[in-house]
Amino acid sequence: MPTTSRRVPLMVPITGTLSWDWRESYVVLLALVVPGVVLLHFPGLAPVLLIGLVAVGLARRFRGIARWWHLLRSGEVVTIDSVETTAAGNGTVRLAHATGWRVERGWFTGEITDSVLTYLVDDQPRTLTVRGLPYTSGIVLAHAERLDALCVSAFPFDIRIGESDRWSVSVTPMFWAGAAATTALYASLVAGAVISMRHSWF
Repeated sequence: MPTTSRRVPLMVPITGTLSWDWRESYVVLLALVVPGVVLLHFPGLAPVLLIGLVAVGLARRFRGIARWWHLLRSGEVVTIDSVETTAAGNGTVRLAHATGWRVERGWFTGEITDSVLTYLVDDQPRTLTVRGLPYTSGIVLAHAERLDALCVSAFPFDIRIGESDRWSVSVTPMFWAGAAATTALYASLVAGAVISMRHSWF
């Protein structure tokens, strides 16, 4: 597979930093509520917990951005040779499902599946597992040098290759509402850390 280097739009790291993540907010809620009794007895631990949440959250986001960056810069569209689908459970979850380049996102109630996709890179077989609705025809990007690949449904933004072989990245209007919520969440954690530090450490 020939390696092509494409410019990655600035919107990619912006989206990765600011996109709203329901799972992240749930983890933050649990981290603040569950050890609440301990924090009442040891208030000096509150700044450590809050700073830790910010550090872990940002590290996870930046790791995701780095992965997207490598795939978008040097990844190529691959052809899926085979698909094996197995049931992974039932529930109500927010899913993204790709048909070609087009991705539909929303809440889904019902059976969730794992689709194991097989594709070739330099005549070597590789696999990618996509969880959600049964895989149909979503575009998959794979890196020739790294053992990494993603279906376009895994990105929190819509992408496609334009006529000049450049990436086109777009987000929905709801993204900006989520970005505001994410900013408020992290700002609250930082403010809480500063306030609790001033009251318990100084």
